Amino acid sequence: MRYRLLAVLLLIIGTVAFTPSTACACSCMPLKPSQQMKGSASVFTGTVTAIRRIDGDPLGPTPPIVYTFRADQIYKGAAKAEFQVATNADSAACGYNFTVGSRYLVFASAGKSGLFQVDPGVRLHTSLCSGDQMVRPGTGPLRPRDGIVRDQDGYSGERLGKALLTALGKPTAAPAPTPSPAVTLTPNTSGSSSGDGRAPIGIYTGAAGAGAAIAFAGWRLLRRRPESD
Repeated sequence: MRYRLLAVLLLIIGTVAFTPSTACACSCMPLKPSQQMKGSASVFTGTVTAIRRIDGDPLGPTPPIVYTFRADQIYKGAAKAEFQVATNADSAACGYNFTVGSRYLVFASAGKSGLFQVDPGVRLHTSLCSGDQMVRPGTGPLRPRDGIVRDQDGYSGERLGKALLTALGKPTAAPAPTPSPAVTLTPNTSGSSSGDGRAPIGIYTGAAGAGAAIAFAGWRLLRRRPESD
C-alpha cells in the first residue's frame, strides 16, 4: 500500500512539474543599476523602428520576437546606428513588449540565451529582468526628468534615479545611419547624339560626373578636328 501511494504522489508531482501552465509568470531577481550594466553587452537608448517575428513550428513553443532600434546614445558596447534585439513574445516568459515609435533605455546581453527555445538569429537579447524602460522621446543623453511609467491611464512621468544615471555614465552619440546610395544615371554609350552635336543625354554625379565631363570634352574635340583641317 505504501509503494502504491508513493507511486501516485510521484505521478502527481511529475505531471505538475512538466505540464505548461498559462498561470506561470516571470520572476526577476532585483538588480542594482550597476549590476544591470555589468551583465549587459550593449546598453543604449533608441527608438523602435521595426518588429520581426521569427518563424517556428505552430505546434511548438512560441518563437521570440526581434525588435530593431535606431540608436541615439550608446552607454556600453559598440557604437552603432542600429541594433537588433530579441526577446520572448510572451511577458510570462520574461519577454519585454516594446512599442514601435517609442524610445527606450535598453540593456542587452550577448550570445545564447536559455530563455529561447527557438533561435532568434541575432546576437543580442533582453528580457523583463534586464532593466529596460521607456524614456521620453529625444536624442540626447538621459536626464532625471526623462523617466516614463506606463499605466492603465497612459503615461506618467517618473524621474530617473541618481543611481541609474551614475551607473550609465557619460554616453557616446550613436553614428548617423548610413544613407542610401545615390542613384546615378549612366551616359548614353550607344554612339548616338541628340542630332545637333550636343552631349549625349545623361546625368552625372560626384567623381563619375567629373570624369564624364572630361571624356565628353575630348569627344567634342575629336569631332571638330576633321572640320578644321
